[in-house]
Amino acid sequence: MRGPSGKSGAGITGFDCSGLTQYAFARVGIRLPRVDSAQAAKGQRIRSKGALRPGDLVFYGYGPDADSTIYHVGLYAGNGQMINAARPGTKIRLDPVDAMTGFAGGARVL
Repeated sequence: MRGPSGKSGAGITGFDCSGLTQYAFARVGIRLPRVDSAQAAKGQRIRSKGALRPGDLVFYGYGPDADSTIYHVGLYAGNGQMINAARPGTKIRLDPVDAMTGFAGGARVL
């Protein structure tokens, strides 16, 4: 399996948040920028948790209306849950979207 850089993913042991979303979208042929704040500029922005659909990006920031303050991204899984790489070195897990403060909306890339 090849990642966004064209290198084999065989040695991958973990992700940071934006690396996880970048890798997931690369698997379906969509290139995302490397950092979470830049990923927020892709696709259709979503401002309401209730409007999120599985596959949407979910963002968290210090200033919910300023993409430049975004510090975290997850992948919405449905039913108020997101696939989350909390920080490098931790296992990828399913977390409630409300588990983190600073919800800054989402983006529908697909």
